[in-house]
Amino acid sequence: MARLTSRLDSSRFSSISFDSQRIRADGKSFCQVRLVLTPEHHDEQVTLRLTAGSFEPGAVVRQVTLTPQNGELAFRIYAPSMPRSGFLLADGLRAPLQFSPASFVHYLAFDLIPTLFFAIIFALVIRSFAIASFYIPSGSMEPTLQIHDRLIADRLSYTLHLRLPRRGDVVIFRYPGNPSQDFIKRVVALPGERVAIRDGEVFVNGQPLDEPYEAEPPDYEMPEITVPEGEYFVLGDNRNHSADSHVWGFVPRRNLVGHALFVYWPPQRAGVIRNPFSEREPPTTQDAAGILLAR
Repeated sequence: MARLTSRLDSSRFSSISFDSQRIRADGKSFCQVRLVLTPEHHDEQVTLRLTAGSFEPGAVVRQVTLTPQNGELAFRIYAPSMPRSGFLLADGLRAPLQFSPASFVHYLAFDLIPTLFFAIIFALVIRSFAIASFYIPSGSMEPTLQIHDRLIADRLSYTLHLRLPRRGDVVIFRYPGNPSQDFIKRVVALPGERVAIRDGEVFVNGQPLDEPYEAEPPDYEMPEITVPEGEYFVLGDNRNHSADSHVWGFVPRRNLVGHALFVYWPPQRAGVIRNPFSEREPPTTQDAAGILLAR
């Protein structure tokens, strides 16, 4: 049905009306339109524009100039071949048009299926290149992440070198010992920094880290080592129940998959995964240099 909620904001027209004929989007159906001009503009030609459909059967006319008869314009608008919305436009006139599917099969072929197809393609592109969902199978990141949590990660920032990992970022990466497996840990030390673990604390460049996310102090020690360029030292928040850099070594920059952003499931645990260092530590010179080199 052609439904009209028109706007008449012109001294040229006094009224516009559509008939009640159902307008099927098959390229053949039409609706009858009657446009009445005000007395002072009875004899003036009117240029009409149509954003969908046509003024003549089988034509693709988008604009037409008509001469009124006795102060009125009477014309037909033929529906397009596919369902769509449109507008009849003139000086001060804006009338929306709706063309319904000619049949259910027509609706499937030209409306629903194409819409679903492009929606699926868009979702796959987003899933592959922009964001991704991950499932937490173990307790190595407790209490920040619990077993069975599901989270969303940003895949673009690291892939396109929009930013380098910062201390405190929770990152997903390909496990260096088996790149077919994805691990999730927290970045503790950056390339070029010295890191050690002793007396239940993590030291970076000789200074203890304040780690509010830690489940409990580590009950192991690690002598001071220097993180190689292009690699990162990562630990699980559940320090005494995590296989991480203190066990198997560093994570190369190329192994990074994404930056964990927020938990979305279960609903009662939904929320942003915070980095407590983001406000305390601005991006380092190493970060800026790394981005320039990566580009």
